[in-house]
Amino acid sequence: MLSVLRVLALAIAGVMAAAASAAQPYPERPIHLVVNGAGGSLPDLFARPLAEKLRAILGQPVVVENKPGAGGILAMRDVLSKPADGYTLALVTNAHAVWNPYLFAQLPYDPRTDLQAVSPIATISMAMVVNKDFPANTLPELVQWAKAHPGVLNYASSSVGSPPHVLFELFRQQSDIDVVHIPFRSGPDAMNATLSGETHAYLVGTALVEPLLKDNRAKVLAVSPRIPELQSLSSVPTFADAGYDGFENGVWLGIVARKGTPDAVVGKLNAAIGEALAQKDTLQRFAASGSVAYHASPEAFAERIEKDHAFWQPVLERSGIRLE
Repeated sequence: MLSVLRVLALAIAGVMAAAASAAQPYPERPIHLVVNGAGGSLPDLFARPLAEKLRAILGQPVVVENKPGAGGILAMRDVLSKPADGYTLALVTNAHAVWNPYLFAQLPYDPRTDLQAVSPIATISMAMVVNKDFPANTLPELVQWAKAHPGVLNYASSSVGSPPHVLFELFRQQSDIDVVHIPFRSGPDAMNATLSGETHAYLVGTALVEPLLKDNRAKVLAVSPRIPELQSLSSVPTFADAGYDGFENGVWLGIVARKGTPDAVVGKLNAAIGEALAQKDTLQRFAASGSVAYHASPEAFAERIEKDHAFWQPVLERSGIRLE
């Protein structure tokens, strides 16, 4: 009898402990934000100010963990190795959430089934930059020149499969031009090649473009999206103005968790991110980084990701870009 009572007591205690744990308000301990990028990289520049804002809003530290490499695979593996409890998040770009399944022959995760959309945070504005001595001054003139010189126009990228590469491939398909891709080891290498005339063109984040215009070291033919705070680019046409689709939100960043994270946790994180993005200093900081703050509900973010899959799958399959 005593043994039975002891077993019952332990069982009741276990149920009560589980109920108490479930009732604990989220978050009750530090949150880890995994970033595919080294310290000082573009994703890191967004992760750290956001983490500081979330610490103040949620009342717990948000620890940024830099895990660069393998096109985001290392970061995604880390998130998926942790419980689906909202204490391990990832800052992703659309490369991790949309492009990778069509670029990697063997991807060890499926963004559609393994990742939970929490909130987008920013859209990165991109600019079509050409060498200052290049004869074209507008996007239509660039296309006209390329068609008059098939296989001569070349463009730089920061690496194979990078956003500058993928977006220029989208531009190539829509404009039906014959161009040569020249990948470099990094963004600065690609930019320097274009400035020196080694390459003709480069699709780059607008935050890096303003100083070049002031020094008359390059020409900008198009931007997307337009950021009002970047005054020197206010008169530059957008890709949409020239009739090109898919560039307005061509590169975005967002926060995801592991699939199965409780809805209440996802909702609380989404609300906190929305509060952080609405603050004036956050808006100013993002604009200075060449981006537009972008918040939406988890459902709207998930819907956006699905629409991106439908748009980018045929583009990437036609491109022939493959990563190991």
